[in-house]
Amino acid sequence: MADSSRRAKVLLTGGATGIGAATAARLAASGAEVTILDVAEPGDGACAFVRCDLSDPAAIDAALEGLPGRWDVLVNVAGIPGPRPAEPVIAVNFLGLRHLTERLLPRMSRGGSVVNVASTAAQNWQRRAAVIDQLLDTADFAAGLAWCRENGGLWEKDPYTFSKQCVVAWSYRAVGAARAHGVRVNAVSPGGVDTRLTENFTAQIGAEQVAWMNSHIGRSATPDDIAKVIAFVAIGDCGWLNGVDIVVDGGMTAGRLGGWIDLSQSPAMLARGRR
Repeated sequence: MADSSRRAKVLLTGGATGIGAATAARLAASGAEVTILDVAEPGDGACAFVRCDLSDPAAIDAALEGLPGRWDVLVNVAGIPGPRPAEPVIAVNFLGLRHLTERLLPRMSRGGSVVNVASTAAQNWQRRAAVIDQLLDTADFAAGLAWCRENGGLWEKDPYTFSKQCVVAWSYRAVGAARAHGVRVNAVSPGGVDTRLTENFTAQIGAEQVAWMNSHIGRSATPDDIAKVIAFVAIGDCGWLNGVDIVVDGGMTAGRLGGWIDLSQSPAMLARGRR
């Protein structure tokens, strides 16, 4: 923010529950003026609220029209896990995020910040870059949705992972576009977090796999563990932090890269080897 004497104006999606609610609470406690976009109304009423379906570009446009003026920070937290139905997953997790960000950027203050919440599921997105780039190259929400419908075989098997890979890849692209507005763009990729979505993810990867992962890092994250990082990236004294994907997973990625966690011995990999 260019003027540090006033309260930061923050627009935050998905602030009714989980990581979004924890982030909204932290930002508000720091003195920020927070407005939440969500399909569900937040419970505590500490922040302004606008009901908005992020799978609908017209709803996003209407919400922004009702929120005039300049904004300092955009935090894109809203997401759904899938795996079915696949289309709403990609619509909310990526297409809506992109649409909202592109619409808001011209109205953001110089020195502002965009934070996109992705996931450690997005790791190794470069291996699918040829496919991801096809979606990222689409001009807008409608064109992106048309591509998804025409190419379901390329992404529908695991729409959550694909959507978050798109978020990370697009965040790197968005840095270039945001530079013209003096705005930073970063991504934050949580590992396992105890939220209302936990049951969905456990069902997908298996309780045994979750327990095995937690045995190496101690526990799953709480929403506030992730919110602390998001809030710092959003409004903290880190104006030179730009264009990075920050992994927040308690050390799981470090274990994989450093060799002290052997993924080949995980329940999921052992089960795959028995097939």
